[in-house]
Amino acid sequence: MPSLARRSLYRRLLWTSLSTILAVWLVLFAWFYWEVTRVGSGYLDGDLRGLARSLGTVYSADIKTGERVRIVDQLIGQFGHGYSEKPPLRSELAYRIVDKRQHLLAVSNTWPELELPIRADAPANQGRWRILMVDAVDAPVQVQLAVARSFVQRVQAEILVFFLMPLIAAVPIIMLLLRVGYGRALQPLALLASTITSRDVQSTAPLACPDPEYQELRPVFNSVNELLSRLATFREGEQRFFADAAHELRTPLAAIGAQVHLLARAESEQERAALAALLDASIARSGELVGKLLTLSRLDAESAQVRSEPFDLAALARVALSRHVPHALARNINLAYDGEQALPCRGDASAMDGLLDNLLDNAIRYCPDGASINVEVNAGFASARLAVLDDGPGIAPQWREQVLKRFVRLPDNTVTGSGLGLAIVKRVVELHGGSLLLTDGLNGNGLGVEIRLPRSMMAEEA
Repeated sequence: MPSLARRSLYRRLLWTSLSTILAVWLVLFAWFYWEVTRVGSGYLDGDLRGLARSLGTVYSADIKTGERVRIVDQLIGQFGHGYSEKPPLRSELAYRIVDKRQHLLAVSNTWPELELPIRADAPANQGRWRILMVDAVDAPVQVQLAVARSFVQRVQAEILVFFLMPLIAAVPIIMLLLRVGYGRALQPLALLASTITSRDVQSTAPLACPDPEYQELRPVFNSVNELLSRLATFREGEQRFFADAAHELRTPLAAIGAQVHLLARAESEQERAALAALLDASIARSGELVGKLLTLSRLDAESAQVRSEPFDLAALARVALSRHVPHALARNINLAYDGEQALPCRGDASAMDGLLDNLLDNAIRYCPDGASINVEVNAGFASARLAVLDDGPGIAPQWREQVLKRFVRLPDNTVTGSGLGLAIVKRVVELHGGSLLLTDGLNGNGLGVEIRLPRSMMAEEA
């Protein structure tokens, strides 16, 4: 972690730019070096051909011997100074001039003994020499040149120094200019950080961009404002949730207070028993509401991660059905299971068990006596299907989206409830990446709650 803390966007820009400059320099150096020194078609061999032609012209002209020697030395000196501060030594450049019949016209004292004959097509390296042969253009002579490879290596070294020294001198200046330039270029980012840190921690108002002309900052501001908008929505929902929870708890708590007051003033045993039963019902309702509030709170806290454990969805559904049999029998409600005998899945088994409890509790609570409730579990091609269907009063289509929200109950409903059951179901389905649909129930009557869980939840795909 300490190494990460030392990372700097500024240094990254600086070194990236400097590396790019060095890479371009290396490419240019390699290209120039290759163009100058390549055998046959490089600048050095081209200038050697020019020197050979000039020597051929000098020896074919009617010039006195002393003047000719002076001109040849001058030509060799001009050639050498074009590539090196030190011209080639007499031992480093030799020449041999012959006429068309190969009669020797002139030869330098340092002309080497060659192992191979000289070819006229291109220069070549032989031992410590680079050899080439050129026919004079306007004279019947042939010039043979031999340049020591020590001179070629000196030329190569001076080319390297020619490129390297300016670069070494320029690097500090380049770094200083980049430092100043990037420091100024990153000032809007520092201003953005200052704008964010100076805001009120409770404020969720959109952030105003201090430098809107910089298009690179717009995605940052848009992302921050989107986050603030989501935070404002979350806070609004949280405040509404607490307000609704306080309102829902106030009613059973007020009823408990009134019943305790009446119980204290009851005169007969029969009256006290009746008030005690009402008190127990109010306490149970309060306990149920608090339990569902805690469940929703826990599910919201776990929104980033869901436990993944193997469980049998079909077996879980049958066990949930068996838990609600006593309650259903008291109302003469028929419970049935239809579907797979086993459907291995992966997910939060406890959350899925709570989902089934809420669905069955809602169905039994709102269905009339003698109704039917079916639980279906099927394995589809792309998803696992869980459905709870009844033939009770159902929910009108225009209310089906609304009842999935917290603390929402139908306006004409006379059955007591918390208004949280379907909200819990929806949250569990969301955490498992599934989908929830409210449809018609059995035989087109009542309500059907159909849940589809992704195939990735099924154990064989895990």
